[in-house]
Amino acid sequence: MDPLGARLLAARIRAGVSVGTRIELVGDPADDSGLGPGDRGVVDDIDDRGLVRVIWDRGCVAQIDPEQTPFRPLAA
Repeated sequence: MDPLGARLLAARIRAGVSVGTRIELVGDPADDSGLGPGDRGVVDDIDDRGLVRVIWDRGCVAQIDPEQTPFRPLAA
């Protein structure tokens, strides 16, 4: 595995979710996205820094940092 692949794998493991997982915010995000507890969406991507890009049910796309924004995966 090349270094980029290793970083991507480590970031996905650290995030605790995989692409396609539905999640729900359980706390306020660490940014000014306008999202809040109870917002739901689907994980679209996880970058090599561990940021999780989510397509939110509200119709927007925003990244969250799983180390600063509390969320939980939802059952399929």
